Amino acid sequence: MHVPELSHALAERGHRIVVAGYPGSPLMKEAVRRGLQTWAFAIQTYLHPLQQWKLHHFLKNNGIQIIHSHYSRDLWTIVPALRKLPQIPLFLTKHIGTQRPKTDYFHQKIYARVDKILAISQVIYANILQTHPVQKNQVELFNLGIDTKRFKPVASVREKMRQEFLIPPNAIAIGIAGRLQQAKGYVEFLEMAASVSKRHPETYFLLIGGASRGEDAEAQIIRKKAEELNLGARLIFTGFRSDIENVLQALDIFVFPSHAEAYGLVILEAMAVGLPVISSNCDGILDIVVEGETGELVPPRDVAQLSDRTEVLIQSPKKRKQYGLAGRKRVQTLFNFCTMVDNLETLYERGLLQRRR
Repeated sequence: MHVPELSHALAERGHRIVVAGYPGSPLMKEAVRRGLQTWAFAIQTYLHPLQQWKLHHFLKNNGIQIIHSHYSRDLWTIVPALRKLPQIPLFLTKHIGTQRPKTDYFHQKIYARVDKILAISQVIYANILQTHPVQKNQVELFNLGIDTKRFKPVASVREKMRQEFLIPPNAIAIGIAGRLQQAKGYVEFLEMAASVSKRHPETYFLLIGGASRGEDAEAQIIRKKAEELNLGARLIFTGFRSDIENVLQALDIFVFPSHAEAYGLVILEAMAVGLPVISSNCDGILDIVVEGETGELVPPRDVAQLSDRTEVLIQSPKKRKQYGLAGRKRVQTLFNFCTMVDNLETLYERGLLQRRR
């Protein structure tokens, strides 16, 4: 949801924004819900002359001044479409790392046209320089931020959400959020839930999220695992929720045992609503969570440690409160959405000036 949220913020600042994306995708539906102008454009292959031609004419005929991609594969369509449009700067946000080097001749040509690559975390920044044919001045560390006015603790919302999910007022609720795929740590979360439930049988567990397009098989593996553990009504699948800022408030502890994570935006959201966090100690998560200050860190796939740290927080209301307060303060200070948009506008302005020279 980063793209429609960012686009909405830019539109509110007076920019004319067009969100281009896959027809019928959650991203496009959210953009429409927010009243944004959209263009359904399905980039399905790396090289497709007709798609390149369509994009070129759309950019030219609609007076587009900047193009900002959030998926590197789309560059194979975007860069050819920008031929004869040298005045348009091209930005790319890298949300995930690359395993194989992209240093061949064709990638060199593609990335030579990218004005600025925005790396959402330190690990992505380093990965880009190691695997892409770019100069250091093409890459910018660009931590994503969240709206701390939208994501904030509200007692009445907590009460409402607990009523919706039939969670008793005094019960501990522990949650995970993200796409329903094994790499997000859902299986480990379920195994932790089974372990913790043996000693804390009144604890509730929420799995917040749905399957992305083409990942239904992954979701079924997770649901089957949940059935095997037989946690009953205390295990709740919420499905995809556009009101994640509300759903998170039903929780007492947020757990994110992802196997690998370029950043972890949902962790910021959980911290902003005042939740203590238990997360994997890997990749971009290390930019966000401070162990012993805003939460706890455990090795990926280590169910034993995940269960132990969860149980410690269940038994320590004081520590939960300390972590929650410190986490929200950290988000307000370092990961503020308005500051992020300010920084992006500055980068856009520089890109436009450089292209006009």
